[in-house]
Amino acid sequence: MRRLKTSETVARDVVHDIIARGLQPGDGLPSEAAMLEQYSVSRESLREGLRLLEVQGLLSIRRGPGGGPVVGTVDPSNLGRISTLYFHLAGATYAELFEAWVLAECVLADRAARNPDREARAAAMAPYLDGGGAYEEHEEHEELGKFVQEHGGFHIAIASLARNRVLELSMQTMGRIVAHHVALTDDPRVMRDLIADDHLKLARAILSGHAKQAHSLMEEHIHGIARYSRERFGDRMDDFIEWR
Repeated sequence: MRRLKTSETVARDVVHDIIARGLQPGDGLPSEAAMLEQYSVSRESLREGLRLLEVQGLLSIRRGPGGGPVVGTVDPSNLGRISTLYFHLAGATYAELFEAWVLAECVLADRAARNPDREARAAAMAPYLDGGGAYEEHEEHEELGKFVQEHGGFHIAIASLARNRVLELSMQTMGRIVAHHVALTDDPRVMRDLIADDHLKLARAILSGHAKQAHSLMEEHIHGIARYSRERFGDRMDDFIEWR
């Protein structure tokens, strides 16, 4: 492997210091002058390193007086966006993406149900155990972005129970890429009732610790959404993956 560029070293050290200092999303980082002294690099290398982190969503840059770098969030969507460049260059297709998505979500559901902390399972699944009430509250004209975000929250909750942050983060990327494309291609709100019913069954299986059932239900759930999406993707299923 090639040696890290100075800007990449800066990016690595900034992330290390965010963790070491216990900073949270929204917290500000030191001023440029302070970081230049701390990391002993040129202004160009520092700014390039911060831009690398900004592009990946790990921090944001506030402009104007009182601005500066601010800690971002560890969002699988950002990892998914970057991953599409690798997938595209590798020649990976949307058909392969959907296949990988099914496998990834089934693994996460299985691990979630096997989480030995029943209280954690109950807390994560609580919003989805009311017979779909969490979904019925929204009006028919609910904003598409809000719909995608809220229903994606269910899969985030499952991933949080996986007890492995590498799996939790990396395996969610496929679903984030799919969700992004589905929202652009069609209106997934037509699947509202199907999604709510599937989530209720999955939540019950995970709460009860039934790993095999959770795996099977998740497979059925994702296959259902995938079939719907494939019909609308049509010939584009054989296209190379990209972030639209």
